[in-house]
Amino acid sequence: MKKFRTALTVGAMTLALGGLVAPAASATAFPEAAPRGGISIQRTWYATVQCQIVRISDNNVVGYDRADGSGNSKQAAINDAKRNVPVPANHYKRHCDAKRVW
Repeated sequence: MKKFRTALTVGAMTLALGGLVAPAASATAFPEAAPRGGISIQRTWYATVQCQIVRISDNNVVGYDRADGSGNSKQAAINDAKRNVPVPANHYKRHCDAKRVW
């Protein structure tokens, strides 16, 4: 019965993977033990960025604006903060600098 269940599982996995060839499962193979240090605590990073706000019509800097963001890495937090900078209509942002990352 165990060999039938193994063959059925391998066949179902092969179909689920789109017909890719799956290696034959061995009835005598032991399952791998879970890694001992597998659980980790992910840190949340926070960042504050400041960008120039530029008017499109005359290409002049009309001010600066700041925003905060967070992520699982420093760069992810900075990218999130850049996305959060509010930009008025007919303006764009440029030269976003990370002012604070913690």
